[in-house]
Amino acid sequence: MALKRDFYRALEDILGPDYVSDDPVITETYAIPIRAGMSPETYAVIPRFEAIALPKDTREVQAIVKLCNRHKVQYKASSTGWMYCDPTGPNCIKLDLRRMNRILEINEKSMYAVVEPYVIGAQLQSELMKRGLNCNLTGAGSNCSALPLAAHVNLGHLSQSGSYGERNQLAMEWVTGDGEIVRFGSLGSLDEWFCGDGPGPSLRGIIRGNTVPLGGLGVFTKAAQKIYHWPGPSTFPIEGASPEYRPSYIPPGFMIRYFSFPTLDDMIDAVLKIGESEIGFELMCFNPAMMASNLATVNIEEELVIYNKIKEEVLGPGFMVIIAANSPRDFDYKKQVLQLIIDETGGKSLEEAEDPKNEGGFIWRFIRITGSIRETSRIGGFRGGGAVGGTDVFPLMSYFIKSGAKVKEDFIRRGMLFDDGTSPFIQSIEHGHTGHGEILNRISMKYPEPLKVQREGSERINKIAIEGHFGVPHHVQTDALHDLYGPNACNYHLWLRKIKRTFDPNEASESSNYITARD
Repeated sequence: MALKRDFYRALEDILGPDYVSDDPVITETYAIPIRAGMSPETYAVIPRFEAIALPKDTREVQAIVKLCNRHKVQYKASSTGWMYCDPTGPNCIKLDLRRMNRILEINEKSMYAVVEPYVIGAQLQSELMKRGLNCNLTGAGSNCSALPLAAHVNLGHLSQSGSYGERNQLAMEWVTGDGEIVRFGSLGSLDEWFCGDGPGPSLRGIIRGNTVPLGGLGVFTKAAQKIYHWPGPSTFPIEGASPEYRPSYIPPGFMIRYFSFPTLDDMIDAVLKIGESEIGFELMCFNPAMMASNLATVNIEEELVIYNKIKEEVLGPGFMVIIAANSPRDFDYKKQVLQLIIDETGGKSLEEAEDPKNEGGFIWRFIRITGSIRETSRIGGFRGGGAVGGTDVFPLMSYFIKSGAKVKEDFIRRGMLFDDGTSPFIQSIEHGHTGHGEILNRISMKYPEPLKVQREGSERINKIAIEGHFGVPHHVQTDALHDLYGPNACNYHLWLRKIKRTFDPNEASESSNYITARD
């Protein structure tokens, strides 16, 4: 449905005619076709945004939000946006935050950085490294927003030593669903960014827990996050052009290895021991396909050759680990502890990762997080119908993922999934204090009903999570899933709806990926 002309003219008054458009040529470019493959048939045809608006600051965001509330038009805000950014119905406009792209502050003493939504991870990380600092980057890649509330969970390759969004987010500025500006934490009381809680009851639990509202509870316009020590050079010594680039030398104190293990339990034991010793800068339980995707530079045929070579060499489940030391003695200590752990758990090192021709490129790609799309969407990497879990206890999460892996094994036997030979993806966060896991699947091209795999897999994984008391996984969003999990988890879904009604009484902030305010 077309927008009313008085509403559109009001948008032009707020933004200027150059920063709003309802031209179908423009709105079509914002359509994300991912729903056609990930959701039930009813979502295969994706509604388009009625218009695209590009605000430049908080004042313009607030004006647009209040206008939408008055005219009963929904809005959906996003920055770089991998997914969850599309509407599920008509009468919705897009708030594209790309003009809000400034790093507002880097406080080296108190170790935090303040950004607007369109600052990307690579931009912030490069500025921090010049100062001997680093930040957590979402695993979706450094091309994604560095705002700690922009990503779904905001965990990634650096989460072993750099934690994730729930722990890193500090003070922030929020335009609520009905257009009020809330500055909470130390920002609201002292005009400082160093703390995300208080004074009084904290609002951080309102706008995020394990995951975030995914555009369904207003617009986050500025936020601070914790930053961390960086033991590497201020400028990484990269040579060549993408994708054939690598460091001219490996900085002192850095080492990367890929270890595989006879069994999944052996690998989990090694992950826990590395966490307990706190020697890991990064630790990601990549499979052979993910490692191959970071070596291949030409096409899928080259990647397949590398994949087959790596797959023949590995014992079984494995992980990538990076050590980053502060001194030669620190480096020697960490290498010795790592080798002791690997000897105790029966791990085997992958020659391709140790090869000096590959080692530097691996280190930079995983620190910069440049290969995420290739890692998840190429050989053996596509995740469909899988489990996505995260808990405050790493062993509990690993039990959940191991249980979910049995569903994948059943689907392979029934010809519904391609046997990609991959093990569950298990990630340690904060040296094992928490964890994240996924089941990586490839739906068989020979199976005629791919959506059936998605539906049945989701149903079975959800049943395992609920009956096994594994907590609420990261993939739980939408009314249907919250209503499924809520009664089994202290009726949290009722509180979520009260939050939605309180801060967005007109449901102007489109929340199909969060929760609606319906009774």
